[in-house]
Amino acid sequence: LSRVQSCVPPSRADASRYHYFAANRRSLFVVLIACFLITGFFAMKIKPEEDISKILPKDKQSEKLNDILHNARFADKLVLMISTSDSGGAARHSAGPSPEKLAQYSDLFTTTLRTRYASLVRKVEDRVNDSLGPQLIEMVRDHLPVFLESGEYLRMDSLQQPEFLGQTLAADIRTLSSPAGFALKSFISSDPVGFSTPAFYKIRQLRYDENFDLYDGHIISKDARTMLVFIEPVNAADNTGRNAALLQAMDNSILDLNKAFGQRVTASYFGGIAVAAANAAQLKKDSLLTLSITATFLIIFLGWYFKKKRAPFVILLPVLLGALFSVSVIYFIKGSISVIALAAGSVVLGIAINYSLHVYNHFRHRRDMATVLEDLAFPLTIGGLTTIGGFFCLQFVHSEILKDLGLFAAFTLIGASLSSLIFLPHLISEPRSDARQQQHTERNTWISRLAEYHPERNKPLVAGIFLLTILLAFFVNRVQFDQDMLHMNYMPEQLRIAEQKLNNINAYSLRSVYLITEGKNLEQALRRQESVNLKVAALHTQNIVKRSSGIFELLISDSLQRVRIDRWNQYWTENKKQIFLTRMRAAGDSLGFAGSAFDGMRNLISKDYEPLSAANSDLLKNGFANDYIIQKENQTSLISLLKAEPADKPHIYETFSSTPNVTVIDKQYMTSRLLAVVSADFSQIGWMVSILVFIVLLLTYGRIELA
Repeated sequence: LSRVQSCVPPSRADASRYHYFAANRRSLFVVLIACFLITGFFAMKIKPEEDISKILPKDKQSEKLNDILHNARFADKLVLMISTSDSGGAARHSAGPSPEKLAQYSDLFTTTLRTRYASLVRKVEDRVNDSLGPQLIEMVRDHLPVFLESGEYLRMDSLQQPEFLGQTLAADIRTLSSPAGFALKSFISSDPVGFSTPAFYKIRQLRYDENFDLYDGHIISKDARTMLVFIEPVNAADNTGRNAALLQAMDNSILDLNKAFGQRVTASYFGGIAVAAANAAQLKKDSLLTLSITATFLIIFLGWYFKKKRAPFVILLPVLLGALFSVSVIYFIKGSISVIALAAGSVVLGIAINYSLHVYNHFRHRRDMATVLEDLAFPLTIGGLTTIGGFFCLQFVHSEILKDLGLFAAFTLIGASLSSLIFLPHLISEPRSDARQQQHTERNTWISRLAEYHPERNKPLVAGIFLLTILLAFFVNRVQFDQDMLHMNYMPEQLRIAEQKLNNINAYSLRSVYLITEGKNLEQALRRQESVNLKVAALHTQNIVKRSSGIFELLISDSLQRVRIDRWNQYWTENKKQIFLTRMRAAGDSLGFAGSAFDGMRNLISKDYEPLSAANSDLLKNGFANDYIIQKENQTSLISLLKAEPADKPHIYETFSSTPNVTVIDKQYMTSRLLAVVSADFSQIGWMVSILVFIVLLLTYGRIELA
């Protein structure tokens, strides 16, 4: 192999190309300018990706979580918290702003969003929609069996006992005599015993958390100190440019309102969109900063070392062309590139500049460019194969961002190496001083003296390095990955404070487990969800799931609706109806109820019920359940949120591990999954690159001991 390499010099093509362009410099500059224009044109067309979630590895669960974050509307919502500014100690017992002030702040803020920034906001939820109330009451009355589960019939049995009937009817009289009686009269007259209460509780539970109350339709915390507004942007979380405009508009509105209300009322917001926008903005700043620092350092250092003002710019020219070439190629491959991958440009810049540095510095010694190209073409090619091949190995990892980094670095090095061998030799001017003076100057620099030092001749140093290697080997396995996935995010201080405030209001806000049930259509997904509901109910009974929310208690498949109606009909036999009505009339007579007071109850238990109509299903779906449904072509996903303590999450995973068409994910899972995949990826890449370098060296030198 060595003989073959010595007989066939690899630099012959480079020398002939050099002589051609040396004789035709006009053609050289035409080709050079054309390369810049073409690569620059397509590089400008590439779409920068600012979605930090793409750093996560891709597998089934990860893709499910990303699908939720990009398509589920509740995941895109911003939570605005309007609060009293005094807190803690005696201030808590002082007379702070009333809920009325918080409501005024909320109304002014939402009015501004809806009028001035309507193009950026899809929906602003500052009040509970009371207009649906009468429709829902009527729907539950007309389809009560549909919303009753088997366990709720035990409650109905207890309500029919004479002592309980008397207590319930007496409570009805007190309610009708109170100020609330006017609003509840219709409800009590149709169902004085309260058979439909569980159905209304399910609707109420879906609307807002038990940690909150209502004040004039506004959602407010139990201590009446924080009012919530939910904002759904038009754009998804990965459209950080448009969302940044919305966040800026919100900041301006908050600033103006804070001035109007003084320091007693403040507002802050939190949500995935705000974190994503903050990350995107910081990534841009960091990318510009690191590239600026690197480029400035290289320009100053190269200018000082080579003692020429134009040297830094000539040396950096192939690197710039290589970067443009890389981005333009990636544009044709996939059309977009991660901003995080571009942020690593300072690292790639430091590697790519080596090619032009070799050519420029070697020319100072040999003074003949054709000879320089003959000397450098082969080692630069071999070095490029190993480095570029190593970056291409990143295509085998699971993270999209690392794949982008591999493509960007590899194609940048390809472009920079080719430019250094083709264009750079013609841009280097002949040195003005003679060779002897030039060499004398180089020997006197500290860099030259450092380069001439031979550490391999220093036996104590060699022995020290050998012993240090053995010592450090014991610490290799002690290195651990950071297990907090949130450390990947940049979060400004105001967002950290807002997140903490939201966590304090809602104790389970960070303990959500996503339960996704899939089907080809909504009906199939609902049927599969019903088998999942039995396991969720068992977890509730074991106190593993503290609270659950979703559509599984309201939006029900047609088949289950008919099963529940049949159960109702079998429960209310004619004999049971007569016994119940007799008991109820007896309890009512003793309390002074009129004979006709129970006509509504008689109709409730004697009515022929039918499944929900399409209009009623749409009312439930669009009024309550739309946030929990992701519908695509030939696929429907139903999302349920289970609130649990972190220690109980493994039991939830185990419960649903063998359930088909069901996926369970949460942030804790994503962290552990990220650690496992990244660890495996780094091990795999390490072996691949080692084998690649070994093979290249073996083929190059033909000696296994050198390789």
